[in-house]
Amino acid sequence: MEQTLIVVNPADEVVGYAARSKCHQGQGKRHRAITVLLFNETGKLLLQKRKSPLWDGYWDLTGATHPLHYPDHDESCEEAGARFLATEWGVRASLNRVFAFTYFARIHEACENEFCVLLAGQHQGPVQCNPDYAYDLRWSTHRAFQEGVAATPECYTPWARIVSQKLPTTAWGQRLDAIPADSSAA
Repeated sequence: MEQTLIVVNPADEVVGYAARSKCHQGQGKRHRAITVLLFNETGKLLLQKRKSPLWDGYWDLTGATHPLHYPDHDESCEEAGARFLATEWGVRASLNRVFAFTYFARIHEACENEFCVLLAGQHQGPVQCNPDYAYDLRWSTHRAFQEGVAATPECYTPWARIVSQKLPTTAWGQRLDAIPADSSAA
């Protein structure tokens, strides 16, 4: 069964619901999304090489998904983040909102038209890449992430490029200090 996404206006107010495929066709329908930053105990960020119908093979932040609409409720961004971490990485971590942004990006005949909430957390210990969702992973310092995006922006998802511009070096450590400590592995 196809996922139902939460359609929102530029202020993130719910204006309806639509099938995931409809949200990504043509000009798309602006929908709520999340992207997650997961840091280890040394402050390195987990990056993934996406395995997905959209942006397949691109480097991404720890990952991205959509809060879902269910018959009895709408999933919160934090609930979607917890679902994502458990499914794609096999971990649990408390997540804090860092900031939100809207963007539009086209890829082939599809698009992203999203109100995206950035969530961040920490995890101590191993992670295991789910091969259904990612081809590869790497832990990156802020400098290596910034340099990678600057040198080869075409290799990164549009939202990873946006986050690289909005999360400068000085904010990386400050934001990391405000992120709650690790929860145990799922």
